[in-house]
Amino acid sequence: MSFFSREARSEKYKLLRELMINSNGLASFESCHKTCQDASIEITKADWSAIKHQYKIAIESGEKPVSKVKPVVPVVVPVVEPEENFLEEVESMSEYDDGLDDGYEVPKDAELESAPVAVAPVAVAPVAVAPVAVAPVVAKVAPVAKVPVPAIDPYFSFNPKLKEYLNGIEKLSRRDFAAGKPSAKIRLVGPAGCGKTMLAMQFAAKAKRPCVIIDCPTLREAKDLFGFKTADDKGIRWIYSQFVNAIRVPRMVVILDEINRLSPMAMNTFLPMADSRGQTFLDDTGEFITVAAGVTFFATMNEGSQFTGTDQMDGAISDRFSDIIEVDYLDEKDESLLLQRKHGLDAARSDKLAMIARTVRAKHKACEVYTKSLSTRLLENAASKLAVIGNSSLEFSIVNHFTDDGSKESERAKIRELLKGAGLA
Repeated sequence: MSFFSREARSEKYKLLRELMINSNGLASFESCHKTCQDASIEITKADWSAIKHQYKIAIESGEKPVSKVKPVVPVVVPVVEPEENFLEEVESMSEYDDGLDDGYEVPKDAELESAPVAVAPVAVAPVAVAPVAVAPVVAKVAPVAKVPVPAIDPYFSFNPKLKEYLNGIEKLSRRDFAAGKPSAKIRLVGPAGCGKTMLAMQFAAKAKRPCVIIDCPTLREAKDLFGFKTADDKGIRWIYSQFVNAIRVPRMVVILDEINRLSPMAMNTFLPMADSRGQTFLDDTGEFITVAAGVTFFATMNEGSQFTGTDQMDGAISDRFSDIIEVDYLDEKDESLLLQRKHGLDAARSDKLAMIARTVRAKHKACEVYTKSLSTRLLENAASKLAVIGNSSLEFSIVNHFTDDGSKESERAKIRELLKGAGLA
């Protein structure tokens, strides 16, 4: 009997055929059943036995069945024994250079058509499934792209208490990976531009873990978190989102940036994935979207009336992100040192910029004069321009960020006074 029999042209047997070929006829019923179930196809032991028998007959007759789908290597993130303190500070990135560019294989963001399907315990390549009349959506094997481990910023440091805590979070991730469940969920709160997102990225960098940032303000509808439908001459397909791609990678660090700008509808769809279930059912594809083992979530947020477009953190989400790291600006001395070391600005002008930032922040916090603060992000940009261009650059990198009503009492006028008093005007 040919392995290309009429029976094998059904969607069920096309999928089973690929599984049997890619496993050299060794795929167990359990592994085939799981893979078919992920593709919304039900099989029985009789189905599995029949395709296994067909493969055996084909091999015995001298036929060499060839997969019609280019194999895709399943994602595997190696887990090594934890160092006692992986967050120890380093003077440069040199000791981390080896392997940092290797990255991890995960589906591309916009080009994804389905996450890779891994079959256990037999290593079987993912399979493309053609449109089925009874199914609204058909999954296809996606191309893959490398998501690198973030580069270590040698100028970023953790205070001792935070370092101890994050070392523990990394150990928890390794333990949870071994147990086959998602890991910690942590909120990062603090003023804009103080380094919340960078903190989470540097945690991933020093733990040598892949990291993806999800831009929450762009997710307005409930399904935006998971992807969208599209149709072409090949049928109706579901395009998975960057979020789904990320959470399917074991030990991924997922940063939900500005989570309180996430719409309530999208927030509700995330709830089951952030609790002990770690998964939610997606009606459009008829599958469970599951958070991979050892995944760590960080959620950044700015709270307060000055941040337009934000919502108060939902109580259900707040309970799930039950650990909170409060992030604030560096003190004046440390901020000046940062400007010197990172941007090459001399100590005198770095001290003056750090002093001006401290003054503006204090008045902003007390609701005096300034309607916005002067963030570390803005200060770093100003220092980099000041070191190259000179004092004239501060009009564009600092002054123009503040409001101006033309009076001597306007925010811009007050900022110019501060710069002039410091000899930077």
